[in-house]
This record gives sequence, C-alpha cells and structure tokens, in this order.
Amino acid sequence: MSKSCRPSPSTSDAEWTVRHVVPCSDWNSTTETCPMCGDSVDLLDAHYQVELDRERAPAEGEKLTRERRLLAFCDESCADAWLDETTTVADEVADANH
Repeated sequence: MSKSCRPSPSTSDAEWTVRHVVPCSDWNSTTETCPMCGDSVDLLDAHYQVELDRERAPAEGEKLTRERRLLAFCDESCADAWLDETTTVADEVADANH
C-alpha cells in the first residue's frame, strides 16, 4: 500500500468502502504489486489507484476513527476486474446472511 495511514489494526469487522478510483502517477519511486494480476506497478508510471475507507474503533488515547488503504493497479482493466470481483463476493455474502 502506498501513502496510507497505518493505525493499529481495526477491532471491528466493518466493511471497506471504495472512495474513488483514479488514474495517476506519483512522484514516488516505490513499486507495488497489482492486487489483481500480481504484476509489478511502478508508481512513477501511469497506473490506477483505488482508495478504500472504513470506520475503526480507536484504542484509548487515539483520535483516528477512519482507516484508509490505497491500492495500486497496473491499469484500468485490472482495477475494474478487482472491483467487479469484490462486489460479487460482497453480494454473495449479503445474500447468504438474509
């Protein structure tokens, strides 16, 4: 994950929300692994970024109530495929719980 705030792990099972999906290139020489295809993603080059967000229960003395994750995908098709796959799994879980 690139440029993400990494507070202590969440104690809740809150679901992640997709905040936005954007094409970008960073001024950062970091390399990430595409969560969909496993290819290497050089953040200096054009890639797609998905921002995830969820509520978290802060530990005593902590102020952060949100947890954020940034995922780097090699291209739009990988980002779309990951989002489609994630949505399908979430729908199946919701259907099973009803």
